[in-house]
Amino acid sequence: MLYPGKLLVIILLILFVNVFAQNQRFVYEYQYIPDSANLESKKTELMYLDVMPKFSKYYSGETFKNDSIAKEILDKQMKATGKIENIAQSAASKSNTIKYTVIKDYTENKQLFITRMGRTKYNVLDNRLIQWSVHPEKNTVKGYNVQKATADFGGRKWIAWFCADIPVQDGPYKFRGLPGMILKIEDSKGSHSFTLVGIKKLSGQEIEKISPTENFVFNFGDKVDIDYHQYKQLFLESRKDPAKSLRITLHDLDKVNMNGTMVDKGVYIREREMQMKKTIKEDNNNIELDLLY
Repeated sequence: MLYPGKLLVIILLILFVNVFAQNQRFVYEYQYIPDSANLESKKTELMYLDVMPKFSKYYSGETFKNDSIAKEILDKQMKATGKIENIAQSAASKSNTIKYTVIKDYTENKQLFITRMGRTKYNVLDNRLIQWSVHPEKNTVKGYNVQKATADFGGRKWIAWFCADIPVQDGPYKFRGLPGMILKIEDSKGSHSFTLVGIKKLSGQEIEKISPTENFVFNFGDKVDIDYHQYKQLFLESRKDPAKSLRITLHDLDKVNMNGTMVDKGVYIREREMQMKKTIKEDNNNIELDLLY
């Protein structure tokens, strides 16, 4: 039997932990091997999981920084000349950063994967549930007590470590559904891993910029709502014909600016297609491996 004083302490503790988890940025180090034939191709990127009262938003910190710099440059150009003279590709178009965003809506238990193909932004509804097995093993991550859990997801076997002291059923990427925040998770082959490196309280200015439905900086182009199965079909088609959207975008043009020189559209498309096919060939170890077949 709980005495009123002890019950009050427990209630206050629960409220404190829930408030602690809100308006927080969980920063993860994401390490991944994009090319399974080249284990030296491992990349590292800092990813942000911003946890709000009603939703969370997962995205690349580097992409956000690059896009913000590019937008600032473009805004200055528009203010000074009334037109955009330079796309500032050095900031906005770096290919070594992750472009997608994952939004988990807590109130509707809905998950969106936001990505682009060409000029089209796809809001992919992905409500697949992960079936977790919780194990008795305990450990610590960044000083937090964690417990082991395992699951199959996206064609991989995953080992997760979650913290019940942070009672938010969330984690990096699409991982969710455990009775506590996932602080570390990796696949059984060591191709993809996420490890918490820090937690930061979001400022009021940062909170204002976090939308539950939109990207942070650039929202150009068409927007299409699709489900996961439709996205998988489009994803496979884009790998087979990566220049399709480029041909559609440039269909009215004869010449294209290529590194400061106007070249024939066909030459430009062939050059870009070769680059894209090379990138696809070396990007064969997707985090969701079953997307590739």
